[in-house]
Order: sequence, then C-alpha cells, then structure tokens
Amino acid sequence: MTMKYALVDTDNCQRIEGNLTVIAESGGCRLNDSADGTYFVKDPGGVAMKIEMRDSGGMVAKFEFHPYDEKLWYYDTRNDGDTLYVTLCGIRTFPCTNLYAAPGTSNVIDYGVADFDIAEDDGMSLTVYDDANGVEWVAGLAGGYS
Repeated sequence: MTMKYALVDTDNCQRIEGNLTVIAESGGCRLNDSADGTYFVKDPGGVAMKIEMRDSGGMVAKFEFHPYDEKLWYYDTRNDGDTLYVTLCGIRTFPCTNLYAAPGTSNVIDYGVADFDIAEDDGMSLTVYDDANGVEWVAGLAGGYS
C-alpha cells in the first residue's frame, strides 16, 4: 500500500509538503480525487492535512483534517470488507482521539466526520492503522495546524 498526501496552507492554498495537487479557489483549496474531491475552506493560520491510501487498484481510503471548524473526515473508498483506522493527535494541548473508521455499509464509499474543539495554533498529526487496536501502523502525517 502506498500513501499520497498533502499539507496545505489554508490561507493561500500553497502545498507545504506532499505529492497531491492543490488548486486555489476564491473560498478555499481544492484537491481532486476519485471519491468525492476535497475542499479546505480558507482559514488564516490553518494547515490542512490529506492522506490517500492506495493499492494497485487505486484509492482504498482517505483521511482529511480540516482546520476550519476542526473536523476529521475519514473514508473507506472501496467496499471490500476491509477498512483502515485513523487517529488525530495534537502536539501541544489536544490529546489523541480514539480510532475512527468509516462505517461498513453496502455503499461503495463510506465516510464519517468527527467534530472537535481544538485550540488555535495547536499542531496536529494523523496516524493510520490497519487494525482497530492501533497496533498495525500503516502511515502517518504531522504538520497540520488548527
């Protein structure tokens, strides 16, 4: 499994790091994908994070931290009976969350959204696991800011 990702300055839509294309629009930053696309609302001082997990058949999951309104979006983009799990951690004041996974339904794409109250300017990280116990690490990304 491989990871594609982006850290995005949501003030000016500049990609700080990563290999996903970021497109600046008047109200925010767009990152296209095969599931539903990603749109980060402009948020001065915010840094968004997006991870796409892929195998030879394409994208299997994606995870997004949106600094505007502090939301974590998590997707299972392939209805194959398997899922990935994600946790969001603050670097200074926000504790790590529980593991989140998209609900398993008959839909091709499942997703969920978690809403948090995070102090401004706290650094954030996403960690992706292949098991519900958070033992089998798959990928990680740090550098987001609320």
